[in-house]
Amino acid sequence: MSEDLGRPEAVAADYAWIGAEEDDGLFSAYCLTLVRGITPREFMDRLGARIMFDALRLGEEFTDLSFQYWDEPHHGDVQFIGATAVTGDGVDWTLALEVNGHLGVTPSVVVPVSAGTRLVSHRYNGGNAFGGFLWIEDGDVRLDFEPLFAGHRGGSTPDALLEDMRQIGFDLEADGEDVGPTTTAAFALAERLTGVRVTAAMLDDAVFLCGTAADH
Repeated sequence: MSEDLGRPEAVAADYAWIGAEEDDGLFSAYCLTLVRGITPREFMDRLGARIMFDALRLGEEFTDLSFQYWDEPHHGDVQFIGATAVTGDGVDWTLALEVNGHLGVTPSVVVPVSAGTRLVSHRYNGGNAFGGFLWIEDGDVRLDFEPLFAGHRGGSTPDALLEDMRQIGFDLEADGEDVGPTTTAAFALAERLTGVRVTAAMLDDAVFLCGTAADH
C-alpha cells in the first residue's frame, strides 16, 4: 500500500477470534478508534470528555455504564468511552473503545480529534446490523463506508485502498450477493492503516482512562 504506516499483510482471517464474538460478545456492539501520536488523556481532552475513571478494565462495570447512557436522560446523546495507549509498528497510538457506542464514527466528533494526525475507526451493532469505517487524515475524511456494503464508498479518496480491501476479502461489488467478511475485515483494514494488531490479550490486559462525551 502507498500509505506510510501499517502492516500490509493483515487479512480478515487474522481476526477470526472476533468473528466468534459477534453474536453475543464484546464485538456484537462496539466502536473502536485508533489515533496516532496522542496520549489517551489528549484524546479525551480533544473529545471534551468528562473523566470518570483513571484506570478501568474491560468488564461488567464498563459494559453496564456504556448501556446506561442509552437510558434517560441521555438516550445515547452522551456516550461512555475508554482510551488506552498501544503501539503500532513502533509508533504510539491511542486505542479508544466503546460498547454499543458510536462516537468514533461520528464525523462531527472525530474530524476535530484528527487534527494534525491520522484517525481510523470502525463500528458494528448486531442489534440493527449497522456498521461503519472511517479513515481521517488531519481533518480530511479520506474513506467512509459501511463494511456490509463496501462497494459504496465516500470520502476524498474512496478508492485509495481498493487493492488492500480486495486482499482482505471485502465484497467490492456494489450489488454483490456474496457479502464476505465485514467486522473482521474492518479490523484488518484498520491494522493496515495503523500497524496496530488488536488481540484478545491486548484488550484483557488494557487499563482504560474512561469518561463520557457528547455525540455532537
